[in-house]
Amino acid sequence: MKPLLGILLVISAFLAGAFAQSQSKARVMILGVYHFDNPNLDYVKSNLDDHLSEKRQQQVAEVLEMLAKFKPTKVVLEAPPEALRAQQNYDAYLKGEFKLTANEIHQLGYRLAKQFNHKQVYLADHRIGMDIEAVMAAARKNGDKVFLETFQKVIAEVTDLQKKQNSMTIRESLVIYNDPKLQDRARDFYLQLARIRDGEKFVGADVLSDWYKRNFRIFTNINQIVTSPEDRVLVIFGQGHAPILREMVRSCADMQLVEPNDYLIR
Repeated sequence: MKPLLGILLVISAFLAGAFAQSQSKARVMILGVYHFDNPNLDYVKSNLDDHLSEKRQQQVAEVLEMLAKFKPTKVVLEAPPEALRAQQNYDAYLKGEFKLTANEIHQLGYRLAKQFNHKQVYLADHRIGMDIEAVMAAARKNGDKVFLETFQKVIAEVTDLQKKQNSMTIRESLVIYNDPKLQDRARDFYLQLARIRDGEKFVGADVLSDWYKRNFRIFTNINQIVTSPEDRVLVIFGQGHAPILREMVRSCADMQLVEPNDYLIR
C-alpha cells in the first residue's frame, strides 16, 4: 500500500470512529429554491406570477410554518459574504424600516430568521460565471447529437415545470425541486458538460470546473458558519446548487443532512 493512501485510510477510520462515539452532528438542511422574483438570470427564462400577491403570501406563510418546525439556529442565504447590504437590509427589517421584496432571500430567509429572533443572517455565495453558450456552440460545431438532444430534453422539462408552477402552491413547487431523485438528475445533467470539447480546448470540462469551483467555495463558506454540533442550519440556495451542496454535507463527519421534504410534505 502506498504510504499516502495508508495515512489517509488511517485518518478516515480515526475520524469516523471519533464522531461515531460522540454521535453529535450539526444538522444542515439544503433547501433548493426557484427565484420568487423572476430575475430571469438563469438559462431558462420563466414567467412566474407576483409572489407578493395575497394568494402567494398565504402560500409563503404556509411554507414558513412548515420550515419553522426545523427550528433553525442559523439561516444561510445566496449572497456573497462581502455583500454588506444583505445584512444591513436585514437589520433594517428587524427595525421595521425595510420593505421586503418578492425575492426568496427576503420572503423565506429574512422572515424565518426574524421569527427565531436571529440577530444576523449568514451569507455564503461565491460568484463565478458559467458560460453555457460556449458549451452549446462547441457541441453544435462538433455535432454532439447525444448532448444536444439531452440538453433540449432537459430544457423542455424545466420549461414545462415552470409553466405548471403558476397553478401550483409554493410548497408544492418546493417539494418537486427538493425531491432527491430530481437532485440526482440535475447533478447528472451538469456532469454531461464535461463531454464537450472543441479541438484542443476542453470547453465543457472547463465550464463545469468553474461551476464546481463555485459550489465548493460556497460549501467552504457554509462550513465556516457551522461552528457547533448544536447548530441547526437552513441553507436557502437556487436548486441548481443543491445537488453538490447536499453531497458535500453528506460527506462531512460532523454534519447530518436534513431533507427539506421531511418538513414540506404533509
